[in-house]
Amino acid sequence: MWVLLENPPRKRLRYILERITGRAKFLVDESLGEGVARVMRELGHNVKFALDVGLGGHSDEDVFAFAWKERRVLFTHDRDYLNDRGFPFNRNPGVIVLPGGHGTDHGLVDALREVMSLVGNFKNLFANAKIEITNDNIWNVRQFEKKEGRISQSRYRFGDHGEVWQWKDD
Repeated sequence: MWVLLENPPRKRLRYILERITGRAKFLVDESLGEGVARVMRELGHNVKFALDVGLGGHSDEDVFAFAWKERRVLFTHDRDYLNDRGFPFNRNPGVIVLPGGHGTDHGLVDALREVMSLVGNFKNLFANAKIEITNDNIWNVRQFEKKEGRISQSRYRFGDHGEVWQWKDD
């Protein structure tokens, strides 16, 4: 069931914002195309396109390593990056798998808008996370929780008026 998340108290919100604020940097995988990188640049974001930095035709491992080295959140359609064995959390710059990788752009524009509003100005909001966004703009977020030594999983949905809903199992 979807549960509306309450706004945190101001003191807690200020603490959270101090830890995550700062402009994120991005690497757009060739699966998304140069057009996505261009639009993001036009919106004022620090973006590199995989082909522009010599990663055209390179392995996913090379692209992932470049993103890690430059601390760039990787935008892609390629679900292979969600494989924890091949792309471990301890070397993960942040991966966001956007919808539309199956020949349709349905959901891509909405997902990009949400991602840029949340991640663009908050570089550490989803640090080391693997996020898959569905065509229906549902975010499946997986992060390694270092203190607990486990992977946490959450599902979010964002409303039109700034509200955030989280999926809770009964």
